[in-house]
Amino acid sequence: MGTPRLKGFWAGLCIVAFCHLAFCHPVFSAQNNERNKPTLAKENATDHSLQDESREAGPTLPNPVKSKSSKKKTASYAEAPRDVAQEFPSNRTDSQPTDKLTADSEAPPFVDEIPLVTENILLAPEPYTPSCRRKNTCRQQCRQCRQCNCSHCGCAHDSYLLIDFLFFKRDNTTNGATITQDTGGTLPALTTRSTNPGTAPGIRLFGGRLRKSGIGWEFGYTGVFGMFGERSIQAPPTLQIPGDLGNGVTGWTNLDAVRSTYTSSLNMCEVNLFTSETTVKGGPHSPFPWHRVHDPFTHEFQWLGGLRWAGFHDIASLQPNGSISGPGAYTITTSSQMFGPQFGFKTKRRWHKWALEGWAKATLAGTFLDSDSAPITTASGGAFQYRPQTSARDVGVGFVGDVNYSLVRRLNHRWSLRAGYNLIWLSGVALAPNQFDFTFTTASGSQLVDGGSVFLHGANLGLEACW
Repeated sequence: MGTPRLKGFWAGLCIVAFCHLAFCHPVFSAQNNERNKPTLAKENATDHSLQDESREAGPTLPNPVKSKSSKKKTASYAEAPRDVAQEFPSNRTDSQPTDKLTADSEAPPFVDEIPLVTENILLAPEPYTPSCRRKNTCRQQCRQCRQCNCSHCGCAHDSYLLIDFLFFKRDNTTNGATITQDTGGTLPALTTRSTNPGTAPGIRLFGGRLRKSGIGWEFGYTGVFGMFGERSIQAPPTLQIPGDLGNGVTGWTNLDAVRSTYTSSLNMCEVNLFTSETTVKGGPHSPFPWHRVHDPFTHEFQWLGGLRWAGFHDIASLQPNGSISGPGAYTITTSSQMFGPQFGFKTKRRWHKWALEGWAKATLAGTFLDSDSAPITTASGGAFQYRPQTSARDVGVGFVGDVNYSLVRRLNHRWSLRAGYNLIWLSGVALAPNQFDFTFTTASGSQLVDGGSVFLHGANLGLEACW
């Protein structure tokens, strides 16, 4: 067909044409649109014939949205002089885009600068790690909850103080002896149980501190004051004081009215040592993710032991009132001092801003009992004594039980509101109404009757501070 030189020329021409057709395909041109964007220098070097072909190809579309890097690359092209732009006029206003343009030919460029993770993407939370920090240093792990969880096991709040206002009702469990008789039979007899004390106010103060070792101490005071009750009967003139005392004392028969009063008060102090153990449900090792990122539930249990002193004071008075001027009132005062070791437990369950707290304490105490009976004299200045002042002493064994259950609402980081119910039981005490002695002998009033019991119950409302 020709010379070898001519054959090589045609072969090379075919290769160049094939490469030109391959790399000028729309797929490659779409992918390299951003990289091969013509600059101003290239446009000036382009032949006018290529410009005419571009005019015949149709209108050009606006450039797709570019990244920050692509804007820098095309800055020189966008800022071309006006005369250069007029030298190559555009036909954008003369023709409109048609549907003949395919997506492949005008596909947006691929931008590799888009970040895979941005600040708007919610990442998985890290495992919750509680800490007890003081001056940015975790001093010591809490033993009672086995982790440095300040807000739940007491590392940060290791001291507390609470004040409760009490509203107690006392029962009257005296011996029920008759203290006034109605000889006419129209009224029931007045007994020691006829006088029931009303609701009395009180106060409770507690303070303590829990060390990071899980061992703490506390002191407390509980007082109930002014438990008072009275009862009066009128049946003139058929009322009488029972026994030989009523028959032997002038004016204690044929009475018009009799008034009975009963007053009590209670004071208690205690000092305790306790060990604290807190169980955390949830936390950083919980299998549930919501337990790891939210506040866990805690249950605190304390064993306590210490000493308790209780002082119970009782006053009973019988006041006859007759048409004949007779003696004054028959008044007896008793005092019960109780002291001994105390054992018990305290439990507290916390969740969010609420907590349930309760304790149960028992004291086995030695009792020191006193009874004093005021002298019975005539009403006119005490000129004549029917019975002198008498006293009695005794010792024994008693018991003190203390139960409380309260609901606690946390107000802020330090203060909490408390409300609950209480039970207090004392046994082995001397009750004043049980000491009434209506015998009329020289030994009357010198014997002490012990073995009495007192039961108090009522509500508490107060505040608690932790720091």
